[in-house]
Amino acid sequence: MIETLSDAQIQHAIFISRILIIVPFTVLVYEYLLTLRREISAFWGTPLTWASFFFYVNRYSPLFGNLPILVQYFSTTTDPNKLHLCRGLRAYHQYYALLSQVLVAVMLIMRTYALYSQNKRILAVTICITLAAFVFAVWILLTGNDSDTFSSQIAALGCPLGTSHSKFVRFDACLAGAWSGMLIFDVMIFSLTLFKALQLNARQGGLLTVLLRDGVLMVISNASNIGTYTAFTRGSATTVTNVVSSVMISRLMFNIRNPNLRLPLSSGRTTRSETAFPDITTVQPYTSTHYATNTAWSTAGSD
Repeated sequence: MIETLSDAQIQHAIFISRILIIVPFTVLVYEYLLTLRREISAFWGTPLTWASFFFYVNRYSPLFGNLPILVQYFSTTTDPNKLHLCRGLRAYHQYYALLSQVLVAVMLIMRTYALYSQNKRILAVTICITLAAFVFAVWILLTGNDSDTFSSQIAALGCPLGTSHSKFVRFDACLAGAWSGMLIFDVMIFSLTLFKALQLNARQGGLLTVLLRDGVLMVISNASNIGTYTAFTRGSATTVTNVVSSVMISRLMFNIRNPNLRLPLSSGRTTRSETAFPDITTVQPYTSTHYATNTAWSTAGSD
C-alpha cells in the first residue's frame, strides 16, 4: 500500500491517524470529568452488582487501556529494535479493541434482556450472535498475517499501520468481516429496541427514545469504522468506535438511573397497567438527590 504513496502523502496519512487517536481520547477524558458527579451520585456507595461491576470496567478501562495506544501512535524513535515493540503494541491494540467490544456487547445484552422482561429466547439469540462474532474475530487475530513493510519512509514515525498492498487487502478484508459481526449485533440490538419502543408507543423524550438515539450513534460509528479502513487509519478508526461505544454505554447506565426518563406506562389509545410495562430495571433500588428511581436490572445481572 505504501509503495504508491509519496513521503508527503504518508506523513499526511499518519497525521490523520494520530488525530483520530488523540481526539476521541480527549473526548473520553472530557466526558469522564463532565459526568463524574453523576457517577458519584448514582453509583458510589451502592452495593456492587454485575451491572455496576461492568459499568466500572467500561468506565475506567478505556481511560487506562488507551494509554499504550497513544504510545503506539505518538512515540518516535530510530531504534533499530523498534519493530519488536511495534508488533507488541499493535497486538495489544487489536486484542484490546476486541475485548472492549465484547464488554459493550455484554452490557447491551443485559439491557435488552431486562427490556424484554428477561425473555430467555432473546437472551439466547443475542448471546449466540455475540459468540459467533467473537470466535470469528479471535480466529482472524490468531491466523491473520499483518506483517508490515516498515520501510525507511516511516521508520521514525511511531508504529503506524502501513502495510503492502497485497497484505492490506487480504488481512483487512478479514478484519472488516470481523467488525461486520459486531455491526450485525448492533443492528440486532437496535432493531429489538425499536420494536419495543413501537410496541409501547414510547413518547418522545422517554428512556426508549434515548436508547434508540444511542443505538443509532453506535451503528453509525461501527459502520464508519468498517468503511474507512486504510493502511494507516484502520487502527485509529477502531479507537473512535471503541470510545463512542464506551461513552454510549456509560450514558445508558446514567439514563437508566435518571427518574426523568421512564419507560412509558400507557399509549395514546389505551390505558395500560404498570405491571404490563415495568420500568427498565438493571440495578439495585437507589435514592439520591440527583437520581431517585426504582431499578432492578440486578435481577438480570446478579443471578
